[in-house]
Amino acid sequence: MTVENIHAESNRKALSDLKELASTLEGWDFSQEKDGVKLYRKTVDSSPVAIVRGETDIVGHEFTPQQVASVATLPGCRKIWDEKYDVSEIKQMYSKVESLFWCKLKTPWPISPRDMAATSLREISEDECYVVMSSVEDAKIPAVSGCVRANLIISGWKITKTDAGVHITYITQVDLAGSIPTAFLKSVQQQVPLCAGLVVKYIQDYGFAPTTTECTADFKSEIFDHAKREYVCNLDGSGECKWMTSTKMYPNGVTISIVGSGGNAKQEIQDAGKGNQIVIVSEIQGPTTVKISKA
Repeated sequence: MTVENIHAESNRKALSDLKELASTLEGWDFSQEKDGVKLYRKTVDSSPVAIVRGETDIVGHEFTPQQVASVATLPGCRKIWDEKYDVSEIKQMYSKVESLFWCKLKTPWPISPRDMAATSLREISEDECYVVMSSVEDAKIPAVSGCVRANLIISGWKITKTDAGVHITYITQVDLAGSIPTAFLKSVQQQVPLCAGLVVKYIQDYGFAPTTTECTADFKSEIFDHAKREYVCNLDGSGECKWMTSTKMYPNGVTISIVGSGGNAKQEIQDAGKGNQIVIVSEIQGPTTVKISKA
């Protein structure tokens, strides 16, 4: 079941803006290349906050754009590769590709932590993935004591399959608001686009978390715990769901546990090539929790 998204129009505007920004390097100023990531910045008359950009590549086709996108966006993975990330919470899943979320970022003392109320929209295909996030105002996410509410003007990923491998573009423009020392602000602007390279390092070291490839049931939520290598997905409605699992993440394979569906849901594990596996849970009926963990 799809829940009405009151932010749908702004979501789609953000996706359109991301596609336009990522379509060319014309108008972008090259800053430097660091840790295999080419860094760019762009200023626009309508905002005093610069847009920053990171570009990098994964050589070879061990991973798909969707698998890279899952590492870039799943909080359990981000907790490992992004030292500034603290915690986040999905407040509403509008559909399998749209959500409302709250996120908190770490800051050095005495700067107050920053938080964001934002939406996320994904456009996924076999050869190209877009993920865009932007701030919204929503009664489900009131102000949080002790935090300064930042404005995520736009932030997103374009991940594309190429002849040589996978190309990653990361673009973000964020107003951290409040009083911030200039030196810290410049440091953040220089560090943020390097996230593209950190995502590459994570997937090369650990592979990817279980990634949903098909789902005809109602997708409610997902959580991944990197330390435990444990993935939990909540589903509802009727149908089946499929996930791809990584041999790097699970070198000895996976185990599946299912709660709900009246005990009638069925599980199956298939070989997906490259040492990876496909997990299939079928005959889902009603609220169902699927847990995928290391064997």
